[in-house]
Amino acid sequence: MASVLLLTPPNRDPQAAAREAIAMAKSRGGELVIAVVLDPEVIERLSTRLDEVGLMGERVSDTVRNTLAREYRSRADTLAAHIVEEAQREGVLSEVVIEEGDPSAICSRLVRKHQITLAILVAERRSWLTRLLSGSAARVPELPGCEIRVMAE
Repeated sequence: MASVLLLTPPNRDPQAAAREAIAMAKSRGGELVIAVVLDPEVIERLSTRLDEVGLMGERVSDTVRNTLAREYRSRADTLAAHIVEEAQREGVLSEVVIEEGDPSAICSRLVRKHQITLAILVAERRSWLTRLLSGSAARVPELPGCEIRVMAE
């Protein structure tokens, strides 16, 4: 059985990537592993931004941070549930993994654990100017024995 991994951040709606992953899992007779990776720094960046634009008082309170973190996690849960529902309609077994951390490390571990032969990674579509100015290229993990497809959403 050849499993397929769909790796996505919670702030994307990976419709095309999800359809591709489901179709590939179905054609290979394997399971779909849906991994939603939470950026551990997103809440801190958002809190800092709220402080900078003056939308909050002196400092963003712990209550606000906790609310932001719950909302971030809720988005991940909703996204994963939507993809699972699509997979079920196609008769594809699926498993959801929602984790915080480095996407490359999470991807590598899941590939080994689930014997994944195809990984579809959802990337943010950015303009050439944004990529030039940021100076950072997306890191695609090395996954021996696993085909990797990067899809911009």
